Amino acid sequence: MLKILLLPLFCTVCCISCNRHNDVAVKPLEISDTFMYWESTEESTVEDAEEHSRDFKRLEDKSTTNLRNILGKGEHYVWVRADFTIPPAYRHQPLGLVIPYLRFAEKVYCNGTFISRFGDFPPNEHSTMFKAHFFSFPMDVLKQHETNTILIKIYAQGRSAISSHSVILPVRCAYPLYEVLNFYHTKVYLILIGILLLTFVLYLSFYLNLKQFKQYRDFAFLNFFTAIFLLPFVSTELPAYTNGLIPYVPFIKLTLCIPPYVIVYFSTMFVADFVNLKKAPKLEKFRLAILALQILLTIFAPTYEWLISSMPLMFGLILVQGFIGACWVVKGLRAEKYRRRATELIIGFMPLSISILLDIFLRLHDNTQVYPYFSIFCWHMSIVIFIIILSTQFSRVYRRNEYLANHLQEEVDIRTRDLQGANYELSILTERLEKEKFRADLDLQMASIVQQRFFPEPNKHFKGWDLAVSYNSQAIVSGDLYDYYTENHLLNGLSLFDVSGHGISAGLVTMLSKNIIGHAFHKGFAGKEPMDRILARINNIILNEKGEIDNYLTGLLCRFENDTDAELVHVELGNAGHPYPLKYSAATDEVTEITGNDGKKHYGAIGMQGIEISFATSRFDMADQDIMVWFTDGIIEASNKNQEQFGKERLKRIVKENCKKSSNDILKAITKEHWSFTEGKPLDDDITIIVAKRDRMSDYVSESNEDDQSDETELELLPVDE
Repeated sequence: MLKILLLPLFCTVCCISCNRHNDVAVKPLEISDTFMYWESTEESTVEDAEEHSRDFKRLEDKSTTNLRNILGKGEHYVWVRADFTIPPAYRHQPLGLVIPYLRFAEKVYCNGTFISRFGDFPPNEHSTMFKAHFFSFPMDVLKQHETNTILIKIYAQGRSAISSHSVILPVRCAYPLYEVLNFYHTKVYLILIGILLLTFVLYLSFYLNLKQFKQYRDFAFLNFFTAIFLLPFVSTELPAYTNGLIPYVPFIKLTLCIPPYVIVYFSTMFVADFVNLKKAPKLEKFRLAILALQILLTIFAPTYEWLISSMPLMFGLILVQGFIGACWVVKGLRAEKYRRRATELIIGFMPLSISILLDIFLRLHDNTQVYPYFSIFCWHMSIVIFIIILSTQFSRVYRRNEYLANHLQEEVDIRTRDLQGANYELSILTERLEKEKFRADLDLQMASIVQQRFFPEPNKHFKGWDLAVSYNSQAIVSGDLYDYYTENHLLNGLSLFDVSGHGISAGLVTMLSKNIIGHAFHKGFAGKEPMDRILARINNIILNEKGEIDNYLTGLLCRFENDTDAELVHVELGNAGHPYPLKYSAATDEVTEITGNDGKKHYGAIGMQGIEISFATSRFDMADQDIMVWFTDGIIEASNKNQEQFGKERLKRIVKENCKKSSNDILKAITKEHWSFTEGKPLDDDITIIVAKRDRMSDYVSESNEDDQSDETELELLPVDE
């Protein structure tokens, strides 16, 4: 059913994307029928999988637990193989693999080349949960006229599976499909969580002010623990989970396991309090004992496999709690004074009850797909119904009290009515302003996350180079940007640009400029154009693209020759009005500024309308152990409490004193002294520092090190222990 619902949307996205490239929509290439598997060990490599190609067996099982079914319980490592030939319509373009679901973690190779990974293997296992998986295959790893082989190493645990609806498409069509799947399976739940938390706050406030309405307390905690239960659906949007601060098994215990027990407990309590039934103390102790047993067994569960095996017991205890609640509803229907409220309960829970049956039917009818949980969406319908019912109930009580008060304090009410109205309008206005501020802050945080995803890893090694980057923003959104330009693990060039101003406008210009600068560099690099000409082209494009935005850029852009084994590496550096970078020469043991040596006058910056430009070009050589330090003016203009600036001379001294150390250690020395100099004073401007050390013994990072790279793109300016 879900496939039928998504097909029109997918085709529309596909057609739009393809038409944009003067192409036609193409049919997805399904590879699931070619899936074969081979159970291996944790130490197995892609070479082992290729050598054991004859040991692979066809994966006939198409269910959502197919790997669990063939491998059994416990932890397993398995290789899944798929072969495909590129259709004529797909050739000579990057292709994308979309796997609607794959559990638990995996590494993907195409024709023996590592592509990417989702999740992490033990000992720090980590799953992307319900998120779809997308892998982009560059053209240089694809065989255009021969059979291509995809090898996926999977860490299987619990209800492990690989989707039988995996497809290959051109990247421009595959990525929109990946985004659509993630919206339906993960991101849509963010909206629902927001609704639940808002309802929790609202009704908890009601209860704290009107404690005789215990159903408000029950309803509030129902919403709160339902929101916690939905967190695994949006786990990839939670920094604490994606950064590994919360390990996988504790996260599952605190979200998918414990909240359902509490939800059912408060649901049954809500039934009794709503109908206004008296609860027997012994029965309440029994229900609390069930809840405590469930929570304790879950918290002290030794392994993830134990959690899976305990599900029948936990589900049975949930049914016991549910049966007690159902008995209370029946008791309310039988007593005339409770019948109306019991009927309202049935109406309120009806959408949830119907959707639970629908979820069970869909999963029994077709166990090859992961459907959205309609019961979660219908639970929100039940929430709306109960909000209306509780509001009506509150209104009745309020009107009754108001009627009594009209006869007892009529004069007082007349004199206070206007004041109450004014207070009410003020509270509404205050609430509206708080909501708008919350939305604005949330939008700014999301903009910061999106911006940081644009930048490469801050600390990276390339063949012949040792690089380190510190990137700190004065505001949530930064006006600095940097980038590496590489090919086949060789460093071809670097860039560092500083956008004038702060905040959203500067952040938008950085995101606009990054791709423009990268495209211009690669084009100029291929054509061996001078750096000042490349910067001039960047200036023209940015002037045209940014329109009336006043922000402008200063920056550095350089390229290196590709012969990394040479004694000297030739560097051509273009400077568009940026502070002169520093160079440490190992031969002379001196630190100097890199100024233009092209014999021309230098003036102007990028993106200044109507201003003539003449950008500086410097040509020089880098020998082994030579160091370049690039920075934005935020570091040298940083001031202490006496209004003294950090300055270039202090920066030169730090570089010279630490010249024998690695780039990362040099960077730590700079940031440590900056912190000490400013005494922890908040930043006055964005600060970005790049340390590039020529090291002929340095090689690019291995695949295992790449896997262990942190996702962090920001190195805070904090003191570092030596």
